[in-house]
Amino acid sequence: MTHSHDTHHRAPGDAHGHQHGHGHQHGHGGHPDVDTMARVLDLDAAVNGHYLDEVAARIAARVNEPRTILDLGSGTGTGTLALARRFPASQIVALDNSAELLERVAGSARQAGLDGQIRTVAADLDTALPDEITDVDVVWASSTLHHFADAEGLLRSALQALRPGGVLAVIEIADPPTFLPAGSADGEMELRLRAAILGRGWNGGWNERPDWAPTITAAGFEIVETRDIDTDLDNPPAAATDYAVEWLSRVRSGLADVATTEDLAAVDRILSDDDPSSLRRRDDLVVRSSRIAWIARRPENS
Repeated sequence: MTHSHDTHHRAPGDAHGHQHGHGHQHGHGGHPDVDTMARVLDLDAAVNGHYLDEVAARIAARVNEPRTILDLGSGTGTGTLALARRFPASQIVALDNSAELLERVAGSARQAGLDGQIRTVAADLDTALPDEITDVDVVWASSTLHHFADAEGLLRSALQALRPGGVLAVIEIADPPTFLPAGSADGEMELRLRAAILGRGWNGGWNERPDWAPTITAAGFEIVETRDIDTDLDNPPAAATDYAVEWLSRVRSGLADVATTEDLAAVDRILSDDDPSSLRRRDDLVVRSSRIAWIARRPENS
């Protein structure tokens, strides 16, 4: 389900919507476990990838045949490849600070037959884009903006790289995923763990609802649309099992010092392949999560 409105999203958060958590470190801090992070991102795209198509469709409604699209913090390239498929006449420039991840993007592009469309560029994106990035039609930042040291400065740089009238799309996870049936004992445990994530600022701070609108407008953009994109899957794809295992394993590690002994034991039980209630033995998994997307433009006269 998607909700759309043409004013900025009213949400809790600090003045600039700063938010951290849920995985990758595009802007700073490196990639201490690239393989694990890549698995989580790729599984997320396999289960929740409808949001990529939906936001790309909103871009297409505002930019007729974009020539150049910039993927700001491309990570494993799930967004990069989705954009290349959606806009076959476009050149997609994948920017990230991790050479290892960019190699993955390039390899995935070759495997998909999209390598002629995708160019990778290594860059430190904490404050500004490389000078050679100019004449861009679309800037895409999916679950990355919160990682950069100076998000407003980076968006100001992106504004200058965009052609007048060019579009910015910023996407964030609004609600972390849950996988167990509501009302069940395990489902209640999972909700308690999610509350712990939201309450303690796991991985540096996770606002209950991120709000990048003030930062986007302060950088000089005009917000033209905000969309809430919900995932509500009662019969999720097979990849949901692996996604649940990877996600809850990371949650278990990140909350080991704050969750109750009982809840940690419950997570260990459902992560154990030998237990009858194991995630890998269940047929009642569901996926509930949500994302928020801001679509903005560079004013024609700026």
